[in-house]
Amino acid sequence: MKKLNLLLLFILGTFAASFGQMPGMGGGGGMRMGGGNFPGMNQQPQVPQDEIPRGSAKISGKLIDSTTNKPVEFASVAVYDKNNKVVDGAMTDLNGAFTVKNLAKGTYKVVGTFIGYKNAVKVNVEVATNKVEVNVGNMLMVTDTKILSEVTVTGQASLIEDKVDRLVYNADKDITSKGGTAEDVLRKVPMLTVDMDGNVQMRGSGNIKVLINNKPSSILASNVADAIKQIPADMIKQVEVITSPSAKYDAEGTAGIINIITKKNNLQGLTGFLNAGAGVRGANAFGNVNFKKKKLGIALNFGSNTSYNTPSSGITTRKNSVRGIETYLTQKDSSNVKRLFGNTQLTIDYDFNPKNSITLSARYGVGNFNTTGPQTTTLKSATDAIIMQYAQNVANIRNNNSIDADFNYTKTFKEQGHEFTFLAQHGRNVRTTDFTTKRNNSPFNKSNNDGINAETTLQTDYTYPFKKNIFEVGAKYIIRNVTSEFDFFNYDTQSGTYVIQPSRTNNFNYDQNVAAVYSTLTISLPKKWGLKMGVRYENTKINAKFQTSDKPTTIAPYDNIVPTFTVSKDFPKNHKVRFSYGQRIQRPSLEFLNPFVNYSDPLNISYGNPLLKPELSHNFEVNYSTFFKANSINFSVFRRFTDNNITTVKTVSEQGVVTSTFDNIGKTNFYGSSIFLNLQPTKKFRIGAGTNITNNLLNGSIVVPVLQTDNTYKNSVVAISNKGWNANYNFNASYSFNKGWGAQAFGFIGSRQIQLQGYQGSFRFYNLGVKKDFTNKKGSFNIGLDNPFTKTLSIKSSSGDPTFSSLTTRNIYNRGIRFTLSYMFGKMDFNGGNMFRSKKKVSNDDAKAGEGDGGTTTQQPATGGRPR
Repeated sequence: MKKLNLLLLFILGTFAASFGQMPGMGGGGGMRMGGGNFPGMNQQPQVPQDEIPRGSAKISGKLIDSTTNKPVEFASVAVYDKNNKVVDGAMTDLNGAFTVKNLAKGTYKVVGTFIGYKNAVKVNVEVATNKVEVNVGNMLMVTDTKILSEVTVTGQASLIEDKVDRLVYNADKDITSKGGTAEDVLRKVPMLTVDMDGNVQMRGSGNIKVLINNKPSSILASNVADAIKQIPADMIKQVEVITSPSAKYDAEGTAGIINIITKKNNLQGLTGFLNAGAGVRGANAFGNVNFKKKKLGIALNFGSNTSYNTPSSGITTRKNSVRGIETYLTQKDSSNVKRLFGNTQLTIDYDFNPKNSITLSARYGVGNFNTTGPQTTTLKSATDAIIMQYAQNVANIRNNNSIDADFNYTKTFKEQGHEFTFLAQHGRNVRTTDFTTKRNNSPFNKSNNDGINAETTLQTDYTYPFKKNIFEVGAKYIIRNVTSEFDFFNYDTQSGTYVIQPSRTNNFNYDQNVAAVYSTLTISLPKKWGLKMGVRYENTKINAKFQTSDKPTTIAPYDNIVPTFTVSKDFPKNHKVRFSYGQRIQRPSLEFLNPFVNYSDPLNISYGNPLLKPELSHNFEVNYSTFFKANSINFSVFRRFTDNNITTVKTVSEQGVVTSTFDNIGKTNFYGSSIFLNLQPTKKFRIGAGTNITNNLLNGSIVVPVLQTDNTYKNSVVAISNKGWNANYNFNASYSFNKGWGAQAFGFIGSRQIQLQGYQGSFRFYNLGVKKDFTNKKGSFNIGLDNPFTKTLSIKSSSGDPTFSSLTTRNIYNRGIRFTLSYMFGKMDFNGGNMFRSKKKVSNDDAKAGEGDGGTTTQQPATGGRPR
């Protein structure tokens, strides 16, 4: 495998030397630009970027008031192709001038739009070559006599969009999430389920990758459920859900990929945005400052949030039956959770020329997650005699800080879409997980776990378009290192000090290197058929070692060849059908591998398993979508088979202690369907609804003591299975009133989630929100209500096997109110600069990181990721 790794490094270096020509070198073409809707325009279906031809041509002109002969400032200009689809757009400056860049050869229609005017239209604008600039001159804007004394904007942007290979949730259009966190946003995204602990699932599976701005982040390296609580909802612009990634993406994530896109401001000049809010259960603040001057762009983003007054309580009853001995456990607990998180990111863009550009960025995040509260425990025999009884107070303290540093170089060539990128990233997350226990108001024990997760990535991609086809090839190398130092202490009452326990103390070091190459081919066939196929090869090499062991833990390297295939057909009147097949692998993240044992509850302990193997799945999906006017419908059916499924496994000892860990337990078989509707009956009113329904069949085996014919017990492998239907339903509605007022409502119902050894209970929530925009459009004020008619949510979950059965009821206080104030400042200049440029990012999505199992979650360092 050393030869393969050297080969991949050679490919990376060769690509950089061959195509990475720095400023002043040859090449051509333009930067990619984003199409979409602009203020005041009628809604048009958004065209996926890889379907829009690109060149270096420009269309310029001016919008002039036909009555006063004065320029129309800050009006929207859209360019349509011959199929009447939006290609790109711009806004006019203080002189009414506009320039739409990066256009290819063709015939276009130019439409100028502004409130109070009729549309100004220029048809049959001929762009002769990919480099010409066409000036359409002055376009006269005629006052609309139907406009009365007051002009009201009533159109609404779509909350949900269905694109070629992904579903997009426009979080910045959702006013009910203002003042919340990414956890609140993800709960509203179709095809996703987020339980009350923050564990994310896609179509009934927790095997997903979560990325931020198309790249992994060390903020996700410890625990995804914790990480999404750290990101303020007001920072999020969109959430993308990719269910069938191509071979260009990392092969990890058997269910799919989630990409969280944060808000950015690429306008010329100095601008900024401030947002602050507070409520009965939390507070938040977010802001950004952006400077853009010709070739240089600098952006600083900062945000923080805290939660408080979130008490919860629970009761667990468990019947243990091990080797014929029955015991009964009752545990009651209450706790209060306090969280405080913050992060800052600095990004610098520089365009050497239209063909060469670089981006540098750095992000730093800090946070803590503290849980404290009392717990009472009673363990009885079958005759009701008390075996063990105690009361204790447990303080769990989790702190982390993380940093990411990124470098991105992009070179474009003469042909549109011809592009080379080189990307590098280094991330580091330092996390401590400590607990201290007092029993009967006296010190009892404590434990410390200090973990460091470091990851370095080198990646190169090359895209070559020919005719209507696209060829892509690339290579990637990921170096991961994780260390975990854990100590356990018992309190010695005689000396009045904590004494370390060597048998429960160790250091763990884990190295993982992943080398990959891929190639994809996209072909446009006659009669609007499309074909995309690809293959990816990945090699994984692992080395793990405990400090107390002279020999490393043996984990064999493994290779994966991952094919992907998609065929699509466009029908008249905006109907589209797509079939996809792909293999996916799911490497265990370091959260699952870390052997740190959490003894905070001595009758419920948990730890990771460093010997886990990767999952391998086969995914099939058929998708149908259509849109008409401002409405859209998406329907899909899917099937997924998974071997070596990584699952939480619980076993009970004769002393009544339940141990929770992870294992490659067996096979899973998922099939189901999803549908969502996005409808706009009137210009002011928009409604949406969706449902996901899956049937899950899980098969595995565990080791339990089995009674033999001679009345003795022997540990034997017992097959277990579970099956059932999972479903969730969501609904949203919004209405735009006059004078900047708006209202929105959202609701969600999730059925119980089937697991190998039981189920996690059903839950529901709903939000109401009201927004008032300021008259000058510089800011807004929001009021949000969470579950106003439901004070406490009760969730019942069950688990068990032939040796025990457990039922847990959790009561969570979930009623709240939030007030949020937003304000924009600065001066915008639309002259020069590309307002819509996007850059590629490093994106690792190759480690399983989180699973909603309804039980105890291990608190170890992990690694996160996502596609590119």
